[in-house]
Amino acid sequence: MAFFTLPGIQSFARLRKSGSYYVDKTGFLENFLMPYPMDVTLFTRPRRFGKTLFMSMLAEFFDITKDSHELFEGLAVAANKDLCAQWMNKYPVIFLSLKDVDKPTYTRALTDFQDIIAVYCTGHKYLLSSDKVEPADKVLLKKFIDRAADEDTLWRSLKTLIRVQTAHHGKPVIVLIDEYDAPVAKAADNGYYNEMIKFIRGFLSFGLKTNADDLMFGILTGCLHITRESIFSGLNHLDCNDIMSDSSYVEVFGFTQDEVDRVLNDAGFSGKRDLVKAWYDGYRFGDQTEIYCPWSIMKYLKELETKPNKEPQAYWQNTSENALVKSLFPGSSPEMTQDIADFIAGSCLVKEISINPTFESLDSTPRNLWTLLYMSGYLTRASNEIVEAQGISQNFENNKLPLVIPNREIRDIFKYEVRNWFRESVSEAQQNDFFTAFWNVDAEGVKKELEAILLEKVSSQDLAKDSPKSPRENFYHGLLIGYFLVAYPQTFSNLQAGTGQYDIRVLDDTDNANKRAAIVEIKRAGKEEEDLAKLAEDGLTQIRERKYDVRLLSDPKVTTVLHWSIAFFKKSCEARAIVVRQP
Repeated sequence: MAFFTLPGIQSFARLRKSGSYYVDKTGFLENFLMPYPMDVTLFTRPRRFGKTLFMSMLAEFFDITKDSHELFEGLAVAANKDLCAQWMNKYPVIFLSLKDVDKPTYTRALTDFQDIIAVYCTGHKYLLSSDKVEPADKVLLKKFIDRAADEDTLWRSLKTLIRVQTAHHGKPVIVLIDEYDAPVAKAADNGYYNEMIKFIRGFLSFGLKTNADDLMFGILTGCLHITRESIFSGLNHLDCNDIMSDSSYVEVFGFTQDEVDRVLNDAGFSGKRDLVKAWYDGYRFGDQTEIYCPWSIMKYLKELETKPNKEPQAYWQNTSENALVKSLFPGSSPEMTQDIADFIAGSCLVKEISINPTFESLDSTPRNLWTLLYMSGYLTRASNEIVEAQGISQNFENNKLPLVIPNREIRDIFKYEVRNWFRESVSEAQQNDFFTAFWNVDAEGVKKELEAILLEKVSSQDLAKDSPKSPRENFYHGLLIGYFLVAYPQTFSNLQAGTGQYDIRVLDDTDNANKRAAIVEIKRAGKEEEDLAKLAEDGLTQIRERKYDVRLLSDPKVTTVLHWSIAFFKKSCEARAIVVRQP
């Protein structure tokens, strides 16, 4: 059979029946079921890491109303005959996905819940004619099917479904809830967070706690382990496995290196291993386990099926998940702007992570925004090798982690959004005037354009905010990084060179044989009477004495090298520049 992929397919049955390639994750069942599963288990992973397909696989395996032996033929779990005899198609299953609960108001969001419950009940209409189901429960089932249930009835719907399924089959129920936190995330975005938190708390607690005798076990998936005080206050028996957990389940979501090697070999593209690794590897879950994003791997392989020379690309770029990075610009606080630039440049930064965040708090502080970027897969824990290479102490305080952008795909997304924001904020004419002045060593022209941008685009409140890391120049540093990234993706920040660490290095490699580059030093006056012109001159001296340009000067293809120093105070600046090398 030819290699065939269906990236994005979330139905295990459809994927298996179509003959599409499947990376076998059924070994989880043997590990999870022996000797006995926890009452309720939560798995949190970034989106696009195969959670829905995984839950669909579980539903097919356990569902008492199906015969799934053919679907699982040849997979790891099928080799365990005793386990299959005990568990395969032996229990009633309630499988609900909440990922599509997405409405601008709480009332309309409840209609999405109505639809979810109605679809499930319509698929199990045999319960209406069961002589084992109580008449009162049949009335409730009919209400669910007709989408006539009120809020309180919906609130108890999971409990009702569990009770009815147990009564009919005479066995406890397995509950699978996919993307349990999606309704809460949408509610936080649309202003009805408190109402949705209350609803989800009751929906889950009624079903998974007060139904202990009727529940075999429950599995939930999501992106975040929302703090116990908000949703899981009624589920003290919850076992949470998140991206920081060191457990035997760390490889269940996403692809390991061995799995990717096998996929590439089976597809006939093993020669692309290093390229694929650079683009899509780099996520680290648990105790530094290295994981690939399966969505990106399978999307790329799908394109290679018809275009064998196709270059990788950022497949996350046009997904809904990318809205998270979009939201940082220009909404991020000034102190975050520099950090974003540092991440793009490949830096590892140590950040405090909220262990059990709430969606409502995730846009209130930099710490919570870093948490969301980490939990959502845009940042990941840096490897020990990266931490050591960048000279970072490994004695981290509680809740602090060394973070990096995981791979080229995500780095390109960050660059793309930074450039987009500056393109929208600064006119094309302003960009052209600034870069013309910059490469022509026109200090007055650079001063004029920067002051115009500061006057038009930057609020006094932003300028008043100081960063704990760099209170004197952080905001202006981040502003210029974004400005340069508009035109020059090879812009880097805060990297070691010579005997120190430069602020910004800009490389224009449009003409690979005749590149031009600049080192930019940023200064900020602490008070109004400080001499900006002298500060700018001091910056040029610093570049020269610390030899920030040593790597540029050693590259014969870099035919133009400039030194720039720009000193700021509020919305004023002074710029100085010299030519170090020119054709």
